Amino acid sequence: MDAVIAAEPGQGVVAAAAELSAEQESALLLRLYALAFAGVLAPEPSAASAAAQAEVAAAAVAVLARIDAHPRYTPRRPQLLPQLTRALNDPAAGAQAIAAILGQDPALAGNLLRIANSAAYRRHAEPIENLERAVALLGTEGLRQLVLAALLQPVIADDGSAFGRCAALLWEHTLLSAKATARHAEDAEREDPAAAQLLALLHGLGAVAVVQVVRDAYAKQPGLLPDAGLLAELLRDWTARVAEAISHDWALSERMRQGIDEQHRHVEPHALSSLGRSLRIGRRQAALALLDAAPG
Repeated sequence: MDAVIAAEPGQGVVAAAAELSAEQESALLLRLYALAFAGVLAPEPSAASAAAQAEVAAAAVAVLARIDAHPRYTPRRPQLLPQLTRALNDPAAGAQAIAAILGQDPALAGNLLRIANSAAYRRHAEPIENLERAVALLGTEGLRQLVLAALLQPVIADDGSAFGRCAALLWEHTLLSAKATARHAEDAEREDPAAAQLLALLHGLGAVAVVQVVRDAYAKQPGLLPDAGLLAELLRDWTARVAEAISHDWALSERMRQGIDEQHRHVEPHALSSLGRSLRIGRRQAALALLDAAPG
């Protein structure tokens, strides 16, 4: 699937995201997931197929319920995260200091450059090809926005399958939602934008992990076509729980843990914490922006 080129959410999208009901949000996200399954045949509506789909769902849930026992799905806290977090929160730390930390890890630097040139973050016609140019063009604040996204970039198998496309799409959604969540937290909630961004990125890691678990469950049922609706249900029910499990040893603040917990408990909007509300609205804004940019 060609990459969906999504601009930052406009004012219309921002307003629409705030007004969605829970049912409308579920329908919106189902439409988003369906983009990855465009052109994939739907499973046959037979009793045998339904039974096989139920087996896949049960196998996936068994893994998701004990996701911390399956470390290949749960990335550990990056070693550079504390050092980078301190630098990002230090007003005296300039772009050069942040770039020096990034330079300790070539893979991290590569991730940052890829994200800097992605549709979600690219600001210039010319591609950014090295850290020095990134520092010159983006400045300290621009680097702050990119560093966490680069640090948490998951490994996504680009195998041409619907699941590979879905994981890539969900991470694109995550990058957009991280920006939107941080902006809403700072502008509307007077919250720490870096904490809000990290929350959205962790939520996205949870979504990618769910896709990978479901992919592996289908791999044990050769010939069974994937059901986009089944995947959507598992993403709805398990993404925040998996994100919570991933973050257990990440030393998150109580406010951040609450913000994730509220997502899978489907807390009513008026009862959400400020970070939880920012995450929900940011994810909606990103989904609307991606769907607006999708062809057809």
